[in-house]
Amino acid sequence: MTRMLIAIFEGDEGRGLVQVTRLIGLGRLQNAAVRVAYFHPIPRDRTDRHDRIVSDRFREMLRIEEAMREAVTGVLRAAGRAPVECVVRFGTPVVEVEREAEAFAADAVAFAPGPGLRARWRAWRVRRRFAASPVRLLVLEGAGGARLPAEVAMRPA
Repeated sequence: MTRMLIAIFEGDEGRGLVQVTRLIGLGRLQNAAVRVAYFHPIPRDRTDRHDRIVSDRFREMLRIEEAMREAVTGVLRAAGRAPVECVVRFGTPVVEVEREAEAFAADAVAFAPGPGLRARWRAWRVRRRFAASPVRLLVLEGAGGARLPAEVAMRPA
């Protein structure tokens, strides 16, 4: 059975969650086991205006993880899809994508980069990282909900 890892990056959460049902559908059409992974840099401690720590980085990680799991579950429930495994990884996103693909033994990694410069730069770095890898990299380009499914370009990177 093939395995597909769907990557959502910090900063692209909205776009990634909009496209997650399409990417899961693509994985299911290929008869693949699907895992949704959210990648976020290690958060800083939250402090108040007097520099007192309100929430340390470990609590922030738990909060971010719970919020993302609830968001993915909500999107799948609204779309009428079966639940999928969801993981949250903290660290340098490009490195963590490679580690998660290796841990999951993924045959394909799919993601939908946002339109911003930072998202395009990250997509370029991920493409470079997987250039010599046997893992297929699928990049979903195009507008989130404004286009028809046929107008969205899905191409191997």
